[in-house]
Amino acid sequence: MKHSLTYIALACMVVMSNAATVTFNVIAPGASDVQVSVNGQQTKLNPKEADVPLFSGQMDAPDNAKYKYVVGGTAEGFDRTLEQGRTTTRNDFFNRPVTYADIPQLPWPIKTNPQWTRGGDPTPLFDSNYIPSVFINGDAAQISNLVKNVPADLTSVKFTLVDAESMHSFNNVSFGIHGAGKKKNNAKQSWRWQLNGSDTLYNRNYFKLRHMEEDPTQIREKLYADVLKAMGSYANEANMVRLFINGEGFGTFNLLDDVTQYSYVNARWHAGKPPSEKGSLYDGASGASFAYSATGDYYSFIPNPSGPAGYEGFNTMCQAFSQLNYADDNAVSQFSKQFDVDQFIRFMVMEYLAGHWDGYWMEQTNDGAYQDPTDKKWYYLGQDFDATFGVNLDVTDGKEFAKVSYSAFPQRFAGAVLINNLLKNPSMKTTFETYLKDTVQVLFNNVTLTNRVLAYHDFILPDLQWDRSIKQQSPGINFGWTFEQVTQNLNEGVTAATPGTGGATWGLIEWIVAKSQAVATEFKITITDKPMGPPVNGSTTNSPSSSVKPSGSNGVQAAGSSVASKDSASSSGASALMVPSALALVSISLVSSFM
Repeated sequence: MKHSLTYIALACMVVMSNAATVTFNVIAPGASDVQVSVNGQQTKLNPKEADVPLFSGQMDAPDNAKYKYVVGGTAEGFDRTLEQGRTTTRNDFFNRPVTYADIPQLPWPIKTNPQWTRGGDPTPLFDSNYIPSVFINGDAAQISNLVKNVPADLTSVKFTLVDAESMHSFNNVSFGIHGAGKKKNNAKQSWRWQLNGSDTLYNRNYFKLRHMEEDPTQIREKLYADVLKAMGSYANEANMVRLFINGEGFGTFNLLDDVTQYSYVNARWHAGKPPSEKGSLYDGASGASFAYSATGDYYSFIPNPSGPAGYEGFNTMCQAFSQLNYADDNAVSQFSKQFDVDQFIRFMVMEYLAGHWDGYWMEQTNDGAYQDPTDKKWYYLGQDFDATFGVNLDVTDGKEFAKVSYSAFPQRFAGAVLINNLLKNPSMKTTFETYLKDTVQVLFNNVTLTNRVLAYHDFILPDLQWDRSIKQQSPGINFGWTFEQVTQNLNEGVTAATPGTGGATWGLIEWIVAKSQAVATEFKITITDKPMGPPVNGSTTNSPSSSVKPSGSNGVQAAGSSVASKDSASSSGASALMVPSALALVSISLVSSFM
């Protein structure tokens, strides 16, 4: 017995000698009594700011120590594992087993200028491996008016964003509903806010939250933006966030740049250091076709009021395009100095692949344009990527629409004069087809893209369970999507519970399979048989990516580590659907009062 006690004492001394002071951080909405338990020993955590529920504190802990958070005397139902070598955790979320995921990265399918680099380095704001939390704190009466009556008014608030490693707080922020007053707004409203004066966050001062209610999976819009980024475009980035207003949870939203604001172009073109002269910036509404008007009728393009020109500023570019000899390579090359044709084609490839029926090619809407003042070149802007991958797609072809060749689009959608006429040029047609084939071969297919969809779905599923449990307080449409439909709509169509409100007739993965198969058949290309990722170690060649089993975390996670199940894809064929065991993630109840 004495020998055993001595051995235990020595073992404890060894453990303590390897211990370090670790800072523990956890978001626990609604909590006041928060502790961390490390190997059974507890210490109190304190809020970093009185009105933001990010709690922090220090405690000695060895590498790979087991820890969990305790709120109001109730401990999490799983252990976390301290990541080796870290002396501070990432910003954990109470009752959320996976803090930082390991979502498979997408390859770079386009060989010419494979990435857009003018926006600088990636920011934590759009890191797909973490779900940031947004906290809005303001006058109770003004906030209640916003929520209950949905006016176009803005109110002054404190805005705090907690990302994986940091907390950012700003005062005197203008906050309100995005698109207030529209007849078809959802009860789960979209939101916007603008920072005060010269304040910026990751080179931005204007932010938009979209409700994602059109899409039961809440993946499509972000996925569309992620693919465009991998294709080397300057498209707006996007990431899921949790929103809390005056301490109350409002659900999950898509945080993204508003492409009609200078905040977006300042970040994506000028890396936060815009020139003193502003370039013209236009929001393309219904009918924004880029067709030349002899009378200067460009009223579908709404100029940013801070810009240097009105509707007339659009005339020169549209006129030049209308006079272009599309068959002449030299003429098209000269026009490309005035308008970035290569980037525009990337956007059109993605519109075709994702069936973006509410975009430029099919409807001539949800677009825009920006003129860089440094070289006077125009850039096409795409926006609102929610009506994609089969959501609310209403075409006479039904499920056969995915098989329709892009070559049939100019006749079917004649108003899209930019892309339809550019495709008359043999070189531009070759470029379009090359980008299309290369993207389908390595990225947009049931191997690479489905692999990412399944990993991301498993990661966000506990938060979607919470989101589906929230009763929205604003007037508007309520589709009535259920939590079960979040997963069901990966592989098959679903219909909203509320009659006449919407439907996703295609499953997300079902669409990816059908469209990629159609392109592969038309162009006789072979789709990769293993998930692909971006180049590594300075290479210019895409590399094999890790693949994920369609299963969830078991709750035993290193703090800030990757998703637990990361072995091999359950299916890699271009035709077989990957089916996730979706509810595995929710064996632990995560719809708690602390969310």
